[in-house]
Amino acid sequence: MTLKVTAKGFELPDYMEAHIESEFAKFDKFQVVFHSRNVFMKLEPGRQFIVEIAVKTSVGDIEASADEKELSEALSAAFARLERQIIKKKEKPLAHRSELNERDKENFLKEEEASAEAAADIVIAENNK
Repeated sequence: MTLKVTAKGFELPDYMEAHIESEFAKFDKFQVVFHSRNVFMKLEPGRQFIVEIAVKTSVGDIEASADEKELSEALSAAFARLERQIIKKKEKPLAHRSELNERDKENFLKEEEASAEAAADIVIAENNK
C-alpha cells in the first residue's frame, strides 16, 4: 500500500504527511484494504485550499475532494467524504439483498470478512518481504 502526497502552490509542513497517515489509519475499523492512496493538495490564488483523495481499495476505486480556506479543514472534509463513500460501498451489497433470509445474510457477511482477511494477509506478507 503506497501513500503519495503532492502539494502544489505551497510548502507542505513536515507534520502533515504523518497526520495524513494517521487519518488513513482510522479506516482500519472498516476492514478495507488500500492498494494505493493518493492525496493531492493545491493552493488556489484566493487562498483556497483544494484537497483531492483518490484511493484503490478492496471495495473499489474511490475519490473524494473538498475545498476550504484552511488546509486542515479541507483535509478533514475530504476524509469525511471518503469515509462516507467507503461505508456506502461496503453496505451496498447488503442493501440489494433484502430478499435473502437471515442465514444467507450471515453467510454473505462471513464470506466477505474472510476475503478481506485474506487480502490483508497478502498485504502483510508483501510488507514483511
